[in-house]
Amino acid sequence: MDVTNLVTIINRLDEQDLDMRLYFTRKKPNGRYQSYSPTVGPDLQIELKGMGLKALEKVQDAEQREFSPIGTIEGCIETCQANDVTSFNEILQSMEEDYVNRQQIPDEEVSRLTFYCLKIFTTHGDILFFRRVTKFNKLKGGFFGKFANNDFRKLDDTLLGIDPNVDIVIFNGEMLILNHISLERIFSIHDQYQEKATRTLGLVQSANKITNFEQFREDCLSDARVTRALTKLLNEETRMSQVFANFENVINVIDIFDLKIELAEENTKIVYEDKSQLMDITRLIRDSFYKTYMGNRDGYDEGI
Repeated sequence: MDVTNLVTIINRLDEQDLDMRLYFTRKKPNGRYQSYSPTVGPDLQIELKGMGLKALEKVQDAEQREFSPIGTIEGCIETCQANDVTSFNEILQSMEEDYVNRQQIPDEEVSRLTFYCLKIFTTHGDILFFRRVTKFNKLKGGFFGKFANNDFRKLDDTLLGIDPNVDIVIFNGEMLILNHISLERIFSIHDQYQEKATRTLGLVQSANKITNFEQFREDCLSDARVTRALTKLLNEETRMSQVFANFENVINVIDIFDLKIELAEENTKIVYEDKSQLMDITRLIRDSFYKTYMGNRDGYDEGI
């Protein structure tokens, strides 16, 4: 994403004629999203626009990399296509006129809201800023209050905080991820990881190189870290095929790294026994073990 161009677009907006909406959203038990869009006054609109602008200015010179389910590199920000996130269009739909609730948000709903979205309309395309909400918990045995006209008044417990940070920015179908974990939490992509990991495991099963495979599958899908690695591996199918096609190298890696993995059927299959082997087997499948050129040192990708 061209962040500098986006900063320029926002800077050129007429603050006396801003066109924006603020949405607060939660995911309901049935899996659908509910969004509310309260009225936002002109002064607050300017302040909200300024917060989004400052967040972008901070990352103008940051290196950008494609989103990886297994984690990001410190100092880098990630990008991906918004349509690659399954729930994105569902969330957008909850913000459309036919679905969004513009009435007063019921008090009981406030504590259920999980994120907000600031949508700025421009001639270049809509700019969306996403951020998880900050909630103020009740004081134990007390309450929050404020001074008004020399009176001290109790505040109710339906307060939400909007801080100057931004988690996700979306512009013209491209997603800029400023907070890696927030992509998972705002867009609830755990189910998407599960689906892709299941597809990867189908490819692994077809290679017929792991015994007790059904238990292996179950254990993989119950481990979030392994599920993320298998999701990424779906885009590395050739890499995985090469591992199984050169199984003698698997045998060598098991020996070099003294992995607690047994082999069966004349050293042609990996014997899966329990969860303690999940990481090592996943690293084998991903071809994560290596030897350095300069130091001739053995190692493996710490990402999984």
